[in-house]
Amino acid sequence: MFLYLFLVFIVTPLMELYILLEVGSAIGALPTILLIIATAALGGILMKYQGVQLVQQAQRQMAQGQMPQQAALEGALIFIGGIILFLPGLVTDVMGLLLLIPPIRAKVAEFWLLRGAKRYASQQYHYTVDAEWQSRDPATGHIKYHRVHQEGPVSDQHNTSSSEVIEGEWQDDDSKKHQSNKS
Repeated sequence: MFLYLFLVFIVTPLMELYILLEVGSAIGALPTILLIIATAALGGILMKYQGVQLVQQAQRQMAQGQMPQQAALEGALIFIGGIILFLPGLVTDVMGLLLLIPPIRAKVAEFWLLRGAKRYASQQYHYTVDAEWQSRDPATGHIKYHRVHQEGPVSDQHNTSSSEVIEGEWQDDDSKKHQSNKS
């Protein structure tokens, strides 16, 4: 966790500063500032346009009785991409624009859904976990169906013994019925 925070708060701003200084010295200060403003404006426009499309897609899926997991996660990625585009800097602008490109965003969402389903399955106390969702390939429009099926017991971290002991009392009422029928 510390490594991620270090990268986000120390390395990224230093890298942004270095690239801004290099681009500014190559094309000038005013064009660099205009480039940063243009990418922020482009991000806002793309975020609005793609957000509306995604809401419509989610509504169609819900109308068909399907859960729009992929659409919901892509919506979050659009929001994150838009926020990143508003940060000043060219590296963050590239990262934000990548999240606003539908095929890349779809692959990122698919990766996180698969990772989340597997992580959820590994933390459960039952033996079988099924996760299903569908995604639309933005390039071809084809619908892909995904399913994660994981079986197996999850070890109990609190119980160190392998056998399970259940305390209680047992009484066989059927044996009394059989004895009374024989007499």
